[in-house]
Parts: sequence; C-alpha cells; structure tokens
Amino acid sequence: MTTPAVTIPAVRQLRPPTPDGPLVAFVHGLEDSWESWLPLSNVLPEWSPVALDLPWRPGNDYLWRRRPSPAWLADGFDLLGRRPDLVVAHSFGANALLELLCAGDRRVPETVILICPLYRPPDVAVTWRVFERARRSFEQHIHDSLRSRLGPRLRNMDAEVVERMIAKAVDRVGPSGFLAVFDQFCASASLRLDQVTARVLVLAGGSDPTLSPAAARILADGMPNAVLSVGDSYDHFCYARQPEDVASRLRAFVDVASVVSGHPEGVAT
Repeated sequence: MTTPAVTIPAVRQLRPPTPDGPLVAFVHGLEDSWESWLPLSNVLPEWSPVALDLPWRPGNDYLWRRRPSPAWLADGFDLLGRRPDLVVAHSFGANALLELLCAGDRRVPETVILICPLYRPPDVAVTWRVFERARRSFEQHIHDSLRSRLGPRLRNMDAEVVERMIAKAVDRVGPSGFLAVFDQFCASASLRLDQVTARVLVLAGGSDPTLSPAAARILADGMPNAVLSVGDSYDHFCYARQPEDVASRLRAFVDVASVVSGHPEGVAT
C-alpha cells in the first residue's frame, strides 16, 4: 500500500475582501478545518479574512510531525504574499503561532489573538495523572470538533450514528494525534513568553477542559503586552459555537490595539 503524501499548506479565501479592511489570517487547530472559521468571519464583515489550510487538517496521515508545526505555519504565512494585519489562531494552531511569536518571527504581525491555546504552567509537572487527564480531554475535543463540523445536520441525525462516527474518528486519529497535542502542551511550559513583543489577546473559556482560566491568566501575564478575556460559558470550540459573542470580544480588542489596514509600518510593499 502506498503511504499517503504529506500535503502542504494552502490559503483559502473565506469571502471576497472588504475594501480597506485589514487582512486577517485564521489558523485552525488539530483535526479541525479551515471551514470552521466561516461562522466567525461572517459576523466580522469589516475584515478581509483568509484561512490557512494546514497539514493537521481532518483525515491527515500525521507524517507532517516529522517537521515542527511552527515551520508549517510559517510556510502558510509565506503564501499570503505579505504579512497579515492580524492573526487569529485556535488550539494547536495557536501554540504553533505562540512558538513563532517567542522566536521573534517577522512574518507574524504585531497583533494576534490566541483562542484556547494549549498551555502548561511551569509549576504543573508532567505526571501520569496529567497524561491521562490530557488523553480524556483530547477524546472529548475530537467528539466536540466533529459535532461542531456537522453543524445544523446534527439535529437530523440518529444519535447512534453520530456516536459511531465519533468512535471511528477517535480510532483514526489514534495515538499519533494525541501525542502531537501532548508534546505541544508539555513544551509550552518552557516557552520564552517574555520575548513576545506583539499585542496579544488570550481568549479562554470557563468550560474548556484544556485551558483553565487560571492557566490562561499565567500565560497572559507572561507576555509583556497581552490581555486575557474569559467567557464563562465558552468551551474549546467557542469561536464556532458562539461566533457573535466571540466576534464582539475580538472586535473590542482589535479596536483598542488599532490594527491598521494595508501594509504595517516597517513591512515592504
């Protein structure tokens, strides 16, 4: 049997550009799709949104793990042709972006939004108990991600059929997917957050089993120009489940951060 090839990143236009609107790049999480950003981008008509379609998309073969996730994300930014005005990243994608921020990568703009990143505070030891808790959370995320992607179709589907689909998805992702996430979670404790110069919004949820509000506070406090916003009812996929509410938080942050449309200062045209 031929081994599936690793697919490279691509750029997907979420809708036609808004005249004079800031170029906003959306970065999806593991086993999630660029299309998951459509509900949020549709309620932010003032933005010119594109989504990066990254190798950790649903149904991937995980051969991309031979290369660090920030390198794949950097490749995606190169495809844009210029530095975006804003990047909004979720979960696994948010951690890849955070690593680029800590490394001072010039492809990352001065304003970014991290939605439910995977963060381990330095005082949380990597134990078997933490490992098992992370594994359970990962399976729950696969469950929630699939249900989120099904959208309105879910209401008309038999519950047993949905559960079989979820079980099949968990088996397909398997240990490779979980270890990709767990490695990223473990490594996050050693990131040099003090090196991040960008303006950062950390958006967390009170119902997210992966990033507690307390851990989110430690993450935000570790970056010189970061702020924290917590939605008590938000889960890990809040941006898809509650797009209007999330959009209002993102818009408020961007207005304060004064994102400028067009080419940011210091970037060649």
